[in-house]
Amino acid sequence: MPVASRTHVLSALSLSAASALLLTSCSFLPGFPGGGGGGGTGSRSGSIEIQPLFTRGDSGGVGTETITRESTDGEFRLDFSEDEVGGLGESSRAASWNAAIVSTLLTGQPLSGRFGFEIQGAIDGPSAGALKTLGLIALQNGDEISETATMTGTINATGTIGPVGGIPEKIQGAADAGLERVLVPLGQRNTPNLAGEQVDVVRLGQDVGVEVIEVGDIYEAYEQLTGEELEAPEGGGEPRLDNRSYDKVDAQVTSALGRYQAAVGTFGGLSVDLQTTLQPFADQAETSAAKAEDLRRQGLVAGAFVEAQNAAALMETVSAAGDLLTPLITQGLPGLDPLIARATDSAPAESAFFSFIDSLGTYEPETLADVEALVNAYAGAFDAYTLLDFSIGQVQSIGDQITSGSVSIEGIFNQLILSLLYLELSQAQIENTRAVFEVGRDNPSVAPTEDIDLFQVGDFLRRGADANYAAFTTSGTVPSLAEGNGVSTDVVINFLATYDIDVALATHQQAVLPTFEAYIGEDEPNSAYAAMGYGISNYVRNQLLVEKYYNNAILDENYQIVGLSFEGALNNAIDLSRQQLAAEIAILRDNDAPPVIGVANYEAAGILSAGTPAERFQTLGGYSSGFVTSRMLTYLGGWEASRAQG
Repeated sequence: MPVASRTHVLSALSLSAASALLLTSCSFLPGFPGGGGGGGTGSRSGSIEIQPLFTRGDSGGVGTETITRESTDGEFRLDFSEDEVGGLGESSRAASWNAAIVSTLLTGQPLSGRFGFEIQGAIDGPSAGALKTLGLIALQNGDEISETATMTGTINATGTIGPVGGIPEKIQGAADAGLERVLVPLGQRNTPNLAGEQVDVVRLGQDVGVEVIEVGDIYEAYEQLTGEELEAPEGGGEPRLDNRSYDKVDAQVTSALGRYQAAVGTFGGLSVDLQTTLQPFADQAETSAAKAEDLRRQGLVAGAFVEAQNAAALMETVSAAGDLLTPLITQGLPGLDPLIARATDSAPAESAFFSFIDSLGTYEPETLADVEALVNAYAGAFDAYTLLDFSIGQVQSIGDQITSGSVSIEGIFNQLILSLLYLELSQAQIENTRAVFEVGRDNPSVAPTEDIDLFQVGDFLRRGADANYAAFTTSGTVPSLAEGNGVSTDVVINFLATYDIDVALATHQQAVLPTFEAYIGEDEPNSAYAAMGYGISNYVRNQLLVEKYYNNAILDENYQIVGLSFEGALNNAIDLSRQQLAAEIAILRDNDAPPVIGVANYEAAGILSAGTPAERFQTLGGYSSGFVTSRMLTYLGGWEASRAQG
């Protein structure tokens, strides 16, 4: 079984997918798209009517939906009312949850309220998500939506508007209903109709008497539909680390590069065949190490920190995976059993994980800087354990398949290597998370307010994560693949999880959540921060799955990103999320609570902004991640946030 013939086996695992996890663990945490501080305005009760567009058969139409909000204490609840069976389909319900969550955060309202969505007729799909969000913001601001205008588009976590289908038919339906203006997502001027023919929808609108306008985000759309301005957040200059934080981060760069060099030595001790097989990942680690050195030379130590952590973890992953593969390569099939036995012995890795969780449980956060570090640490640790549990299950399944004779080792070798890389990456993740914790903790800051229900924050973010996951599973690629192949959506998701590390984490973290909860315990001192870590880490990750598998990414046969459908839309989303993070950092600095990890997010994300499509999605995730944590800190500090108000 010569290895040289399998030097391509790593192609199934994109290098960017592994990098995405490492970047997430190093400093990127998911997005809290704009939410209010304790000093924010209270929520406004009332109702507003919107006119969602829909397609049915080969034509389009205009529906009517009434949205209400009532103020409540400590409860966040959605009620649905319909006059037809399945009037609000599963995708539309997910869009309603997203609209309630995003609008609450963008307007700075309390993380509570009772929302009602009353639909006439039957409308399914996520395409009214942006309109629902805008309607709730208008309700909060006391503005009215024009009766002759409407919009189609999904809603993303940062307030950007995602693409939808059936736009030509919807515009014709709007014209038939007497509407005069329709807003469509940026980048969809030329879009296919339901027959697959490309249509210039602006020209179509002119022909049927409807003004069609492309909009990239809620801020653009708001003025078009209400006539009132909704101010987008503005940053306070380029965020930078202070000298003390700079020195802490720089020390961790040195430590990570030391880990990288040690792993290079281990890799050099592997057989030539194994080195040849695993060389693509070793090359990627070397590239990251070189980037770290160059960024450090430029004084961009936050970016150097991310690249150095990435280099260390990748090299440690490849070296450890090579060690596991050695019996199989040297002994052939008889070496499989010892490989499987070693790989599935979870005791050492679980011991390291739970030891780290125990240390977090004894840490007493005194300032908002400590909270930032602690929440990041829990999020990274949860990712590590989830990936460990997932990969052990994959390795065990592969061993069972080979032993039973249902597949040959040659036929499943790619998947075996992929699973071993995931397994070892989970353990490198713990070391990266320790480094993030050390960088973020014990920095000068102020104490959080005592008037915040910490569990409510975590639960709110969990619901946001669940809403994004529902949108991922019920719209776009997943149901299309299921229908086209005659299988369930679960089968498709399990397949995607094998080749996409983000899908694996998003899906499997729900399965291991009870283990987290049982071990940490609800009444333990830091359990609320653990809940925040879980909610935050899944909120943006799941939103990026929607961006990838529904909104924008062009995928290859392994579902890796190779291009973009809407270049301008991604540019707009990156610009907006960067502004949001910079604005939130400015608020925290003005209140003597500079977020070290938030600044690291800002600096590190910008490095990838001109890269490949996959790296640019990482940029979006990085800005959104820093924003989510920084906005959470603003909320916990009890300060006025940069709210989306007219």
